[in-house]
Amino acid sequence: MQINNKILNRNNFIIFFFLFLILNYLFFNYRILARENGYILGDWVFNYSGGFGNRGFFGHIFYSLSLYSSISIVNIIFLFSSIIYITSIYWFYSIIKNRLNNNLIFIFTLLPSTFLFNFFDPLTVGRKEILVLFFFTFYYLNIDKIDFFLKYKIITLIAFITIILTHEIIFFFIPYLFILKFLYKENVSRFKFSDYLFEFLILFTGVLIIFVILKTNHLRDYEVLCNSLLNINLTKNSCWAINDFAGDINFRFIYHYFLEKNYFKNYFLYFILTTAPLILLIIQSQNKYKKKFILLSILSLFFSFSFFLQVNDWGRYLNIIFLIQFLTILLFTKNDEIVNINKYNIFYLIKLLIIFFYLVSWHMPHCCNPKLGKGYISIYDRILMRIKDNSIESTKYRDLPRMYLRKLFKID
Repeated sequence: MQINNKILNRNNFIIFFFLFLILNYLFFNYRILARENGYILGDWVFNYSGGFGNRGFFGHIFYSLSLYSSISIVNIIFLFSSIIYITSIYWFYSIIKNRLNNNLIFIFTLLPSTFLFNFFDPLTVGRKEILVLFFFTFYYLNIDKIDFFLKYKIITLIAFITIILTHEIIFFFIPYLFILKFLYKENVSRFKFSDYLFEFLILFTGVLIIFVILKTNHLRDYEVLCNSLLNINLTKNSCWAINDFAGDINFRFIYHYFLEKNYFKNYFLYFILTTAPLILLIIQSQNKYKKKFILLSILSLFFSFSFFLQVNDWGRYLNIIFLIQFLTILLFTKNDEIVNINKYNIFYLIKLLIIFFYLVSWHMPHCCNPKLGKGYISIYDRILMRIKDNSIESTKYRDLPRMYLRKLFKID
């Protein structure tokens, strides 16, 4: 009865926690899209006007809808990305709601680099990688149906194709599908290579699409693509991400940039801080396939890291890695008994203080910051900066929340 009450209390807390995350996402999603952020809206408006290439599938659908109707593409993208996020959060809640009595699972859920990542760094809101989380939560929840029913295989394959044509990052997470299938199969049958034919089909499809994109991307006319956005009442600001793809990747420059911004040291620390609860879950687990799972997880991790060589926003992709790893470990520890030892004494209070400090004293920026994230202190600094900044850049938009805050603190 005590355990059930504990689950119920934590469950109620997580419901409000996720509702808060959804409100935060909706607020910043529209705010950022309406400002035509060139790296967020600009990534969504890739289309095939200048020829076939990467990232254009959903963008071309949105572009066509906006072009042949009176609906703003900003509103279309806001509605689509918000639905994807809310659905993903709801699915994640349905996955963890009966596991919250495990302290490590509960703590991991509250880390600043997992679900709170968008709260600490609003410039991660509305990004395309939410499609990857959507896909993996769907796969996790329907893995048994995907295994047995052709209809679910077709739905999953179509979803994968549309997502990889919208953002190629999902290709670098395919190994996690094999891990999830392995963990599912070890509970229902002995290992058979034929059990993984569908996952190999996804891998083959991904390789084929990436190959076609690499062959055709250089033929794309990025100027035509950028000019097409003027037909739907967007400005040249929306071309920032597009212009980045028009040039070649300078790996030497990127490497020196990583060194200058302390990427290797900082993001390694974020990785350790975030994965600590997951590592403890693995150590505590009674699953007999522990060694195989650890090996598969490490190999998958290195495969995902290969994408990091060409991007500077490591925090965004680490966040997705953490959440997908979380899914695999939830399945890995599904049959484990709960190991929570809470003796209410001075050491228990000290442990609570350490956990509190662990949760609030840091956060993981999505990129470009040579200093370690300061956790909730950074929220205070961000609000003050927005209130007091009188630069032209900060006031060229009709920023109502900022206007109300300045009026409240009698700054104007």
